[in-house]
Amino acid sequence: MVIIFRMVERILGVLIGGVLIYFGYRLFLGLGSKRGRDAGAGDFSFAGTKIKLSKVGPGVFFALFGAGLIVFSLVKPVSLTVSPRAAKGALAPKPGVVATTEFKFVGAVSIPETEEDRARMRAETQQDIIALNRVLDGANAASRPDLERAVSRAKLALMEPLWAEDWGEPGDFRDWLDKRGNPPAKSQAAVDYFLTK
Repeated sequence: MVIIFRMVERILGVLIGGVLIYFGYRLFLGLGSKRGRDAGAGDFSFAGTKIKLSKVGPGVFFALFGAGLIVFSLVKPVSLTVSPRAAKGALAPKPGVVATTEFKFVGAVSIPETEEDRARMRAETQQDIIALNRVLDGANAASRPDLERAVSRAKLALMEPLWAEDWGEPGDFRDWLDKRGNPPAKSQAAVDYFLTK
């Protein structure tokens, strides 16, 4: 639930930023109706420095703040780390089970903390990749090209957080994915994982 609420928080941040930009724009349009020497002027001071702006209105500041909020919401991924000692409720281990690793979430995926975590998560994700490959095999000829692109992107998104040196360079793997043909020798394990049925 914490992860869902953090995602909702980011979505609300983007929506609020959009509303601020819109209302800032509306305020800026109203600036043209004011006359006089100080129309649309603003000044503020920070750390002993005084700055005076002319021909701007409060709408510009609203719009800048809204744009900053949107940029922050889109650039900074949602992250959550729960250590074994702090785990409670749904994240807590069952009685008699000792938690030895922490749970870490960044963006939309869990990230392995140890090699044991990586091996466990690769085994779990392998089942999803097998299911996607089987769906692709059952596709009819008309829908296969579009479905193949979508399945390929989905499988790559599942694999990226689990990438390690044993799979070679991600860039080489992506090149193989774009061109197909012979896979790079260092990425053979990743190719086998990707194609497992």
